[in-house]
Amino acid sequence: MKRPITFAITATLAILGAQARQADTARIWDLQECMRYAIENSPRAVRQQLASANLKASYHEAILQHLPSLSGSVSVSTGFGRNVDPATNIYTTVNTLNNNYGLSAGITIFNGLQLVNNTRASKIAKLRGDEVQRQVEDNISIETLNAYFNYSYTLGTQTLAREQLEASRENLRQGRRMMALGLKGAADVAQLEATLAADEYNLTRVENNVKTMELKLKEVMNYPPEEPIAIDTAQRIAIPAPETAGVAGVVDAAMATLPDTRMSMMDVRLAKLNLSTAKARLFPILSASAGIGTNYYKNLRQEGTPFSKQFKNNLSKSVSASLSIPVFGGWSRQTNIVRMRNNLRSSEQVHIETLRKVAIEVEQAVLDLNGAYSERLLAEKQVHARLLAYRVAQRKYQEGLLSALDLQTTANQLLEARATLLRAELTWQVKRKLVDYYKGIPLLAE
Repeated sequence: MKRPITFAITATLAILGAQARQADTARIWDLQECMRYAIENSPRAVRQQLASANLKASYHEAILQHLPSLSGSVSVSTGFGRNVDPATNIYTTVNTLNNNYGLSAGITIFNGLQLVNNTRASKIAKLRGDEVQRQVEDNISIETLNAYFNYSYTLGTQTLAREQLEASRENLRQGRRMMALGLKGAADVAQLEATLAADEYNLTRVENNVKTMELKLKEVMNYPPEEPIAIDTAQRIAIPAPETAGVAGVVDAAMATLPDTRMSMMDVRLAKLNLSTAKARLFPILSASAGIGTNYYKNLRQEGTPFSKQFKNNLSKSVSASLSIPVFGGWSRQTNIVRMRNNLRSSEQVHIETLRKVAIEVEQAVLDLNGAYSERLLAEKQVHARLLAYRVAQRKYQEGLLSALDLQTTANQLLEARATLLRAELTWQVKRKLVDYYKGIPLLAE
């Protein structure tokens, strides 16, 4: 009975797994879903999450350093043979038991604000880790964005190639009928057959390119390469007016929101705190401590004072304060100050360079967006004109006024124009996404 039951369970699980894979295959992935999947399954993002968690733990540790330190101790020792008798403080030959208890606490009162600076630096480091996490996720989103639209473009060219192939087949059928009627010669039909073969070759090449771009998208998303994926190719949207004004506003928004600029600014703040910490090591360190302890002693061969009485009578307390003044340390503190000051100046230069780089990138992105806008409008006009020319050429060919070679040339021009329009549309959408990102709009919607 066990084998049929086991077989039934296995078969049921297999059917459910197949249905789940079929449902996932039928799923249409849009751009946002691909970005989210890529981030959630990226080892880079996971590694940075762990690094950010470590920075957060370091920040909590820096806060707790302001609290007093507290430690306790308990010890038990047994002596055999010649030992010092605590009651008489002379050597005797006895077996003894000694039990000690202690509790101590200490706190740093002043150390040149090193603890404060370390806490501030840990907080900034934690915030910087958050910006690095966002930068990693944004880079993954941009990589997914480019791979997504490249795949979408190849799928569009595949559709165009199939339409071109079907049109060539129809032209060949018409050419053969016209040759049977004596309206066309064998040379024209041979040219149409050559055109059909060229279109079949072009479709095969495009299909191979589609597979390559599909693998590239799966690689960026960390998607299983053996599983199929279907994306939303309905990308055509109405285009608004170009970015003719407000470039300075886009630059300002990018300066305030991009992880690169925020991290470089935090690096400057960290360098300033490190310099302050280095200078603080020239100041004296004042600390205080307190302790309490007691002990219990017993001669194992005699009846001694009870534990409770000794615990109370032997109780001792202490309070102390210490002041450490740095006088000379081989000039290491002064050298460290010089090093931290140079690091601060280097961080300031990196920040200036980052701001300049971001400003150039933003302005170039706006220029690319405006250029893509113009190219898209011109591509639409070109497709309209090529379509009219192809229809006229088809009519002339059917009337015997145009050769098959001229018809093929017109068809190729139409195919090229339609592919150019598809590329222009997708390029404009990529540039639009990047400019919105520079404006502070997240690539991945919440």
